[in-house]
Amino acid sequence: MLEGTVISLRIQSLAALALALLSLIAGPVAAYSSLFGSLAAFVPSLLFTVIVLRKVGGDSAAFLGTAVLAEFGKLVLTGLLCAAVFIWVKPLAAGFFFLGMIGVLIANWIGLARSFPA
Repeated sequence: MLEGTVISLRIQSLAALALALLSLIAGPVAAYSSLFGSLAAFVPSLLFTVIVLRKVGGDSAAFLGTAVLAEFGKLVLTGLLCAAVFIWVKPLAAGFFFLGMIGVLIANWIGLARSFPA
């Protein structure tokens, strides 16, 4: 499980960097907007992983409770990070922000699919 999670996080990191570099073609505002969007999705995912992996192998009820709370925390943190970026980062290219965010989310799905074959 740990190896698959690490692979997924690496793929997300590479996707974030690739999207930021590709967005640089449209200008520096697009590049840092894409990077902020990527971070708004990556950081909560990383914290979720750290919290949940500490409970692996223990009591299944405790693990499930931790996973539910960690997922709720991930959603709240994602919302707070998005709000903070939209409030304090000026100028911001919103389209590139969401491109970075969606790109990292898709990279997460691809990473999980690759690390846990059927």
